[in-house]
Amino acid sequence: MRALFAEMRHLGRDRWDLGVLTALPAVLVILVSAMLIQGVPRQLPIAIVDEDGSSLSRAIIRDVEASPTVRVTWMGGQIAPAFHRVRKEDAWAVLRIPHGLEDGLEHRPPPAIQIFYQGSFLSMGSVVSRAIEAAVTASLIAHLPVTPSSHGLPGIRLHPPTVQATILKNPSTSFEWYLTVLIDPAVLHLLVACMTVVALGREIENKSLAGWAVRSGNVGAALVGKMLPYVLVATIWGTLWLIWITWFRSWPVNGSLMLLVLGQALLFAGTAGISSLLVVATGDIGTGLSASAIYAGSALAYSGATLPLQGGNGFARIWSQMLPLTHYIRMQMGQYLDAPLRTALPELGLLLLYALMCGGVSVLLLRVRVAKA
Repeated sequence: MRALFAEMRHLGRDRWDLGVLTALPAVLVILVSAMLIQGVPRQLPIAIVDEDGSSLSRAIIRDVEASPTVRVTWMGGQIAPAFHRVRKEDAWAVLRIPHGLEDGLEHRPPPAIQIFYQGSFLSMGSVVSRAIEAAVTASLIAHLPVTPSSHGLPGIRLHPPTVQATILKNPSTSFEWYLTVLIDPAVLHLLVACMTVVALGREIENKSLAGWAVRSGNVGAALVGKMLPYVLVATIWGTLWLIWITWFRSWPVNGSLMLLVLGQALLFAGTAGISSLLVVATGDIGTGLSASAIYAGSALAYSGATLPLQGGNGFARIWSQMLPLTHYIRMQMGQYLDAPLRTALPELGLLLLYALMCGGVSVLLLRVRVAKA
């Protein structure tokens, strides 16, 4: 009982520990609930290629558009622009209605209707593929022509064409590729977040800030020098991981490998900036670690790569956009799919902004602490 009362008195004195114990669980529960509140994914973007241009293809398109799971964001007659939308991550799947679909119903086996979906984001790709297939199958049953009746017998409904699903990238649905390209950067991101908190927090708790800043020349140079080893080592490990998965495990990067290395360096620099801001603002390693574990530890779940955020609560979507890992994963998957350089630049710019803004505010707060020391 003495230990219990002692801990209660500590919680009464330490507002940070009290906040972590009382308010933080509520925040986490709200975040998770907000992300999953829809239950079923809604409005996942897709592209449609209508090569047939027939009344049957238009009926299929109308029925697909009526599905609450998908949202048609592009429609045309060529497959190449549709795949371009997938590489830009503006669409999770492509529905191709082939030329000769309606004519082939009576004279020959009709060509198959094809669904191409994103294997890089396996869970969302599977969801959107199943939704399109269900809508197409139901539409074919409802709108398939019936042969005229003869000799007093009822007409016969023609056999529907087949619907084929093809995975774009990761055709073997390898969980090694699907998960490792997501988990490895997330683990390094979490490690950098925690290690940089401890590195800078050590100077604060040891009351050595003033001497550390004087020895380094100025506060800005001191902070950069403190963070640089962690950013560089994590980038080296990230590069070795890219070499392993690309050259030894034969999962090629269709875009630029150098962009991925640059993206990782900016991700870790941004992470160091955020963590330095957290520990300088709170002045406590334990609190800084807790806050870092929240934003970095939950980042993969909110990145949109494992669980769909489309149709989710706005709070969860905003939180996802605030996390640096979201922007790295988006850039990384684009490069795996050979997305153009211009789609990667905004994400790289945002990662750089995390480092500059958070690092800049940290320097200002550190100067205040050094002046008081």
